[in-house]
Amino acid sequence: MEIHPNLGQSFARAAGLFALSATFFLVACGGGSSAGTASTTPPPTPTNIVVTVSPSLAAVTTGQPQQFTAALANTTSTSVTWTVDGTAGGNAGIGTITSSGLYAPPSTAGTHTVTATSTVDTTKSGSGTVAVTDLAGVFTRHNDGARTGQNLHEYALTPSVVGGAGNFGKLFQCTTDGSAYAQPLYVANLAISGGVHNVVFVATENDSVYAFDADASPCVTYWHVSFVNGTSVVPVPASIPYQSSLLANWDILNEIGITGTPVINPSTGTLYVVAKTQETDQSNNVTYHDRLHAITLTSGSEQTNSPVDITATVNANGGPVSFTPLTQNQRPALLLSNYSGGTAVYIAWASFGDLGTYNGWAMAYDATTLSQVAVWNDTLNGIEGGIWMSNGGIAVDSSGALYISTGNGTFDDTADLVPPMAPNNDFGESFVKLDPSALSVTDYYTPSQNAAWTAQDEDLSSSGVTVLPDGVGPSGHPNTLVGSDKQGHLWLIDRELMSRFSPTTDNTVQFLTMPNIAACSLNCTYSTPAYYNGTVYVGMTSNTLAAYTLVSGLFSESGGTATPSSVSAEVYQYPGPTPAISASPVGNGNAIVWVLDTSANGTASDSAPTTLGPAILRAYDAGNLEKTLYSSSTLASDSAGNAVKFTEPTIANGKVYVGGASSLTVYGLLH
Repeated sequence: MEIHPNLGQSFARAAGLFALSATFFLVACGGGSSAGTASTTPPPTPTNIVVTVSPSLAAVTTGQPQQFTAALANTTSTSVTWTVDGTAGGNAGIGTITSSGLYAPPSTAGTHTVTATSTVDTTKSGSGTVAVTDLAGVFTRHNDGARTGQNLHEYALTPSVVGGAGNFGKLFQCTTDGSAYAQPLYVANLAISGGVHNVVFVATENDSVYAFDADASPCVTYWHVSFVNGTSVVPVPASIPYQSSLLANWDILNEIGITGTPVINPSTGTLYVVAKTQETDQSNNVTYHDRLHAITLTSGSEQTNSPVDITATVNANGGPVSFTPLTQNQRPALLLSNYSGGTAVYIAWASFGDLGTYNGWAMAYDATTLSQVAVWNDTLNGIEGGIWMSNGGIAVDSSGALYISTGNGTFDDTADLVPPMAPNNDFGESFVKLDPSALSVTDYYTPSQNAAWTAQDEDLSSSGVTVLPDGVGPSGHPNTLVGSDKQGHLWLIDRELMSRFSPTTDNTVQFLTMPNIAACSLNCTYSTPAYYNGTVYVGMTSNTLAAYTLVSGLFSESGGTATPSSVSAEVYQYPGPTPAISASPVGNGNAIVWVLDTSANGTASDSAPTTLGPAILRAYDAGNLEKTLYSSSTLASDSAGNAVKFTEPTIANGKVYVGGASSLTVYGLLH
């Protein structure tokens, strides 16, 4: 039978209304719905479930996954869902997280919130924070070639975190075969030992280099190479006090091997290091050597052309002068920078406690071929002038020009005087600018009192040189450097016009004295300044750590004395600390100043040995040094290894690495 379309639609609507009425009737009467009919589920009754996410704060690199776990209390169900910054499963821009809590970070730095939510009660959740850093590594001492000391890629270590009770402390310790006067170096996301890991590299006075996992606890060693054999090739012996050996003094304890901080070329995967050895042949002839080694980051094996025995001879007015490894101390950190022929490794030397005959030497070696590029002797026709900078390094500016400070020694380059005197090209007790290709002097500044200071052993080179960022200086002098000396002077010098020498005036941008120098007498500064966001930080002996803020490019001062913007509560004894800075990019802040109190280093200032004991790691709010955020001396369990002088901490990816006597101590987030 044919049914009219409109009549069919009427029957259908009637049937639907009947079914809907029946459903309402059943619900009203407490009955169930018929099969196939949707029902509404009432919201769950609130519970007392507690969700805790671990870790509560994690630090990772852009290539480093992090496992999060969720612990649920007051329920038998452990099921959770995971979100990143409120997005289920996250995404490529903020990082992704699996159903099991494995977080994969994004390719950009930042901080993100990871949340686990109970599936039994979706009103209950717990969260953790993950700080992602894009720091590729710490490849050279004091963080960069300018020697500013700043790491602007640190997101996990903030003043509130480090200063919070129980948030930060000692994680683990690695054992080494000798003292690490060199600063630890760090490489992120290195393909090594069948995986990708963050690795920290430590060099020792026993002529060894170690590659440790930067995060694994207990300590994991990927490789260890030694440049000695324990019999015919050994580190140069040293001891205290003076004994029969030419080098036996209070300068370096026990043995002399690797003192200057190595440098890393991340693009070629190479670590460059200078090792000093004493070698005995079959006829019992003893010789001394400094060798430049280029070793691969992944295995420690020697690269092509490595090692190179370092030798040099230069022509002086009185005849040739040759480099003598026995009396030359390779204390300054190595530098990797460009020259006209490519990339070079720059190396400098001073003395061992002013013993024997020595000069200040600087040399450049091609980073690929290891061929010698250039040599400079800073007192070619004189004596001494050691380039030591308390383990600081040759600095480089944005144009590639190199800067050093020299110690007490001959100065006689007086060609700029009127009337002129014949120069002999000796640059003791000076700040010097060098051409990177020829290592020739292109400019310099020598204090008017250099002769008197040299006679009193008041080195400029007790302090390293810090190149300030371009444009930071005052009007007319936009590009400057900062230096100090044993007497606690503070210089601001125009890098483009360094003022050279005048016997009557010191015509630099600023020539000041730091406060309270009476406490340190004539042994005040043995450190390299650090720079961050318009402020220079300087550590001294018998003094507080001080911050000097630049106002319109100049230090605040009163009557020739620099005025600090803040100082630490703690007073530091010899040798005083070299400060290092960690912060997220300028503008976001969260800056911390890190220092090591290494006064218990067992060596001495002048003649009396100090006691031997642990280094003390301290952290300060960079905006106000009166705020001590952390000290490893507070808890016995946080104690570092025994101290060595002139070293500084390395801050990377939520951790702080402290080299010491036969140890590397690692600090970081505790939960």
